[in-house]
Amino acid sequence: MGLRGNLRRLERGAREDLASLILEDGSRYYNPESGECFLHACACIRAGSKGEPFPGPETIKALTRARHLSAALNQLYPGGSFGVFPYEVEALVERGELVPRSLVAGRELGEVLEDLSE
Repeated sequence: MGLRGNLRRLERGAREDLASLILEDGSRYYNPESGECFLHACACIRAGSKGEPFPGPETIKALTRARHLSAALNQLYPGGSFGVFPYEVEALVERGELVPRSLVAGRELGEVLEDLSE
């Protein structure tokens, strides 16, 4: 085996230890980070308070393309910590859609936006 083959084998072995999501087409999205997910939730709170659309980082976009949506969601939000997940979990798992939801306890996004417009 040549030098290039050895290098590829080492790279493949190193990737096996990285966190990744398996996508519908069989490829992998590497480096899904919970830190990025938390910061995304914070950005969604800010956007929602201003009546702006939620931003969409690459990890969240990759989540919608995951082969097993429920397993991928549990990987990014371990232990069912969906309280900070800014989208409707059911819509994501069943249809692969990102439907924004309010992160203000007990209130729907439309109600919050109505109050802000007054």
